Amino acid sequence: MQVDPNSFTPLYRQVADLLRAQIEEGTLRPGDKLKNEDALAEEFGTGKATVRQALRLLRTEGLIDTENRRGSTVRQPPELTVVSLEKPARITARMPTAKERMTLNLPEGEPVLVVTYSDGRAEVLARSAIDAGPASGDQEA
Repeated sequence: MQVDPNSFTPLYRQVADLLRAQIEEGTLRPGDKLKNEDALAEEFGTGKATVRQALRLLRTEGLIDTENRRGSTVRQPPELTVVSLEKPARITARMPTAKERMTLNLPEGEPVLVVTYSDGRAEVLARSAIDAGPASGDQEA
């Protein structure tokens, strides 16, 4: 696979797109180790700096984990959680700040959930800290 140096899309994004497609198609599966930077640079016809940028992008998207001296592996996709809220509370997802990531002990690329209550209070939670289920007063079918 080669990238197109004449494209308006930056090379690192092209490399990230190609790797992302392999992950989404199942060619690269959760737990699979990616080739090292030298091998990926040769495979895509780019420099190592381009590969590093592509891997950084995939980490921030939560698709891979990278450990020093061990390389990058495909991350297990997070389980979907159903959360019930009493109206007019609202829940949104976003990427955490560096401080939130440290406080909540989150890996890079892991989103947080922000619960905003009708009185304007907002609570930032790690996805794993929320218990799924019906809101109080709701009855299960």
